[in-house]
Amino acid sequence: MNKAPRVLDIDNIARIGLMYLDGDLVENVMLDKLSLDYDDVTYNHEQFYELKSALTKTERINPDLDITAVLWQLRPDNDQLAVPIICGNAFPEEGWEITLVNPEMDRVFKTGESCVKKRSDTCSSHYYAVRNSDNAIVAVLELLVGRGYRKDI
Repeated sequence: MNKAPRVLDIDNIARIGLMYLDGDLVENVMLDKLSLDYDDVTYNHEQFYELKSALTKTERINPDLDITAVLWQLRPDNDQLAVPIICGNAFPEEGWEITLVNPEMDRVFKTGESCVKKRSDTCSSHYYAVRNSDNAIVAVLELLVGRGYRKDI
């Protein structure tokens, strides 16, 4: 008897991944949130490794989808700018520097509702709110699907 493979869609993968992302750690992992020199970022290394591990495990939940997971935080001095604070297996499409918040990511930061940004015929970014223990949104989890190549870290 042949069994069909179990396939988890991107929303279920996000739901599982978010269970392992501690929002309190995400909120405090960067020690200097106002730094402009992203060649010299200071992290709480223990928290960084725990969060990086959660991202890479999330990417492997369904290998067929070839997911890249990224945690984004808003700049505390300008809520129209975001920083990819931790990346799983590759950089996001925007690269590793401070970038303007796109409308889909902005919606997630403001409302907590997940959102999708279509990047091409095959590539999409799925955004999900990351909350701390006070239920405040402290970051956005991006699951980038269908890119077909890697922006190496």
